Amino acid sequence: MKKTLIILAIVIASANASFAQRGRIGIDVILGNRAPAPNELNLMRAEENQHPNIAKAMHDLEDAMRHLQEAPSDFGGHKAQAQADMKQAWISLRKALYFRLYQDSH
Repeated sequence: MKKTLIILAIVIASANASFAQRGRIGIDVILGNRAPAPNELNLMRAEENQHPNIAKAMHDLEDAMRHLQEAPSDFGGHKAQAQADMKQAWISLRKALYFRLYQDSH
């Protein structure tokens, strides 16, 4: 059983390495669920350089989300809704910007 798990771990690790070498990023990176690996970060920066307007919109939205987080919480649930909407907009921008890095793998 241990041998099977070790072999499975090696296969998964090698698959991840070959996946990353082909110039792709995972959906978990796009969604912000994990930090990008160095090679993914390089790919992401290259896309941001090619599409500065989308990258700026993402960074501006991140800044707005930080400001909203610091605001008082007594807005009848509208602050929470705005935060959820902003998070979804941020994800949509990331999907748009990194689409080409993600599309080939799915």
